[in-house]
Amino acid sequence: MKKIFVIALVSWAVLILLNAPGCKTSSDKPTLDELEQSRLEAEQAAEEAAKAAEQKPPPPPKMNEDVYVEITARSVLIRDKYKDDLTQAEKEVEAVYEKFGVTFMEYKDFQDKLTPQRLGELQRKINDFIQKIINEYR
Repeated sequence: MKKIFVIALVSWAVLILLNAPGCKTSSDKPTLDELEQSRLEAEQAAEEAAKAAEQKPPPPPKMNEDVYVEITARSVLIRDKYKDDLTQAEKEVEAVYEKFGVTFMEYKDFQDKLTPQRLGELQRKINDFIQKIINEYR
C-alpha cells in the first residue's frame, strides 16, 4: 500500500512540474517575430504617450496679479504683527508663499516685470485687501 501511495504521489508531482510555467515546451514559447511585434507595440505606445504629453497645454502660471496682491498684503500684516520677532515673521511669510505654491524668486520676478503704473494700481488693491483681512492678524 505504501508503494502505491509513493508512486501516485511521485506521478502527481511529475505532472504538476511538467505543467509548470517554466517547463513549457518550445512550441509554447513566443517566437522571435512575436517578441519583435511586442517590442514594436511597446515602443509605439511609448511614442503616443510622449506625443500626448507634448500636446497638453502648459499649466497656467502660479503667479498672477491676484496672488501678488494677496501675498503682499499678508506679508505686510505678518511683518507688522511679528515686528519684534523677525524669525517668526519670516516663517509665517514663507508659509504664505507655500500656500500659493510659489517661491520668493517667482514673486520677485513677477514684481520686477510690473510697470510703475500697474504697480500703483495694484498697491491700491493691496491696501483694500489689507483692510479686508486685517482682523486675521490681530
